[in-house]
Amino acid sequence: MATMSSLLLPAQAELADSIKKALAEEGMEVNAGGGPNVSLAALRLMSGALARQLTGLLDIGLADVLVGAWNKAFAVRQQLEKSLKSPGKDMFLQLGEHKITSEHKPYVALMKDGHEVGRLPFSVNLELVLQGAVLRILDGAIKEIQTGRVKGKGVVKCGRFMLVEKEIQPVDVPGTIPVPTASTVSAMFHARAARQAS
Repeated sequence: MATMSSLLLPAQAELADSIKKALAEEGMEVNAGGGPNVSLAALRLMSGALARQLTGLLDIGLADVLVGAWNKAFAVRQQLEKSLKSPGKDMFLQLGEHKITSEHKPYVALMKDGHEVGRLPFSVNLELVLQGAVLRILDGAIKEIQTGRVKGKGVVKCGRFMLVEKEIQPVDVPGTIPVPTASTVSAMFHARAARQAS
């Protein structure tokens, strides 16, 4: 399944080089509430590990991003409520062309001797345009996504430094994308929120 990592991030070596440049060019000070500054030279040496951490933080499934946005849309919420009144009955909702935006602010906590000594902040903005999306709804939840075509763009920054700016070329998405159960999605988001909380 497509993830934000697979849509946006380059190969690990290229991402590590970009992080190293960001740390050098931004001259970021990374500290913990007046604590000792973290050596930027040490951070640059850890750029490969930082790239792996960022990839893990953005291992968010495309279905999760889409469902999160659709659950906030009035028309979709109406259909979800209607579905609750007809248990066990599949409903299909065809959506017109629309745009979904998703913003994330993950960070990597920098630890020394078991204590956080700083945070390296990232920001991610993803914009997707979907055409021909059809949602299969059952018992008040989106169960599958059938989407015809997706395009978009995304930006990943380290502080103010641009790590990635990517245009996602139009691609046809055949078949369906299963949606994890609410409990699975909830557990994933809580685990991710614990890592990303600021």
